[in-house]
Amino acid sequence: PIQTINDFYDEFKMISSCHRERKWMIEKQEHLTNWIPIVVPFTKWIVWPPPFGHWLFSLFPVLAPAVFKFYDGMSGFACPPSYSIGKKKAGKLFPQINDKDLKYAAVFYEVQHNDARTNIAIAMTAAEKGAHISNYVEMIGAIFDEKKKVVGVR
Repeated sequence: PIQTINDFYDEFKMISSCHRERKWMIEKQEHLTNWIPIVVPFTKWIVWPPPFGHWLFSLFPVLAPAVFKFYDGMSGFACPPSYSIGKKKAGKLFPQINDKDLKYAAVFYEVQHNDARTNIAIAMTAAEKGAHISNYVEMIGAIFDEKKKVVGVR
């Protein structure tokens, strides 16, 4: 039980860190981020054998709505709210889902970040500040300062 609690705490810290990063990206790089819905389809009420080998995870289909609300709360409810939908609406909103044995679906949101545009913005800002930027160059040597720290390339 102690290891399980430690594992849960480690996961909790990681998710909290992700929420902080996501909040920063949304606030500072609004033009490079957008919310995307992630649908989790459930075809059973109880999953056996339990995922990750722990019996509690076998109940995830029943607990998912509460778990996703807790996840929303970890973000300070900064994201669009998670919700549950029935088979018919899931098929309409997410036509790629196989709804043959679908009981219901839970939907939560994550941030999609355009990292390519972020890299371009960083390069353009560096150029504005006087840096020389380039793409696809060959490095033939390093430039060192008096402390033998690399400060540039040739």
